[in-house]
Amino acid sequence: MNAKKKKTIFIVGFVVFVLVGVISYRIYDNISVNKERAAKVSQGRGAAVEVGVVSRRDIIPMLTFSANLEPLWNADISPKVDGRIDKLYVDEGDAVSAGMVIGVLDTNELVAQVMQAEGSLLSSQASLEQAELDLSRAQALSLQGAVAVQALDTARTKRDLAIGQVHSAQGNLALLQARLDNANIIAPRNGIVVKRYLQAGSYTKAGSQIVSIADVSSLLGKATIGESQLNELSVGLPVTIKINALQDKEFQGTITRISPTATLPARTFTAEITITNTMGILKPGMFSKIIIPAMIHKNALVVPERALVMREDQKTVYVVTRENKVQQRLLKLGYIGEGWAEVLEGLTDGEHIVIEGQNKLKDGSIISAPNGKEGEK
Repeated sequence: MNAKKKKTIFIVGFVVFVLVGVISYRIYDNISVNKERAAKVSQGRGAAVEVGVVSRRDIIPMLTFSANLEPLWNADISPKVDGRIDKLYVDEGDAVSAGMVIGVLDTNELVAQVMQAEGSLLSSQASLEQAELDLSRAQALSLQGAVAVQALDTARTKRDLAIGQVHSAQGNLALLQARLDNANIIAPRNGIVVKRYLQAGSYTKAGSQIVSIADVSSLLGKATIGESQLNELSVGLPVTIKINALQDKEFQGTITRISPTATLPARTFTAEITITNTMGILKPGMFSKIIIPAMIHKNALVVPERALVMREDQKTVYVVTRENKVQQRLLKLGYIGEGWAEVLEGLTDGEHIVIEGQNKLKDGSIISAPNGKEGEK
């Protein structure tokens, strides 16, 4: 490369460098001027925010739990004897009443066994009558000295054996009769058939589930509560239940039981809520939100929930000073809900705080509301 060409490249590079430097300086200068102008405007005017006063009021904490609805009572119904299902009178969704026959097993074999047992009993009873007659004759002859004592004892023994055979035949007949009676499958109480496991014609063994019946006139929601919430609840307390599947429609229930011991290691307790379902709208398995009003916190120090500002994982508020500056203050809170936050530590009654426009502020910012008067109601 000749000297002339090198000189040309050097000159072009120098010019580009100078232009970049000039442009960078102008950008920096504009940013600085804008910052200075914004600072002057801010110092002269202050950030416009809404301010409120820390006050006291009674609040009712609402404890919210999630639960699946369960039948108040449900059981799997099974036959007491083996057999083939001859008839099954119910299907899923059918209502049943206590004592209702919901199915019948094939009883042909059992009927034959009962008839056989009845015949055995009659035969045993006839043998007993004969044995009693023989004993009576032996006793009469014994009084006349016409029969040996051994013969009398033998007659008495035969009579006793016949009595035993009668009792055995009676027991066998009763057993078979009970089996025959148990061929009817009975509903133990009122309810709805929620599941059918077998069809008519299926062979089943004693104890095998055929249908499942549930009492859905009332449903049960089980809420898991912490030990710190235990003192807030009591048996008989009315609660509200919202059902997601019914567009959060509300139902009323009552706490009917609180478990007496904690579940370890979580140390939680179970509160059972009974919900009346006379119209049958609610279904077992529905997801529900259970809302329980706890004990009233009287004259609690509160701030609007919208006044809270998160700083990392801590909740704070901007407190307005006499110089119309804000101070970000860390709070210790109790219950938060229904638009209010209970303040346990960090504020005093009557202090002014920013409740709207916090996104414009930082610790030490000046606001335009003099001593919190702007925005008060």
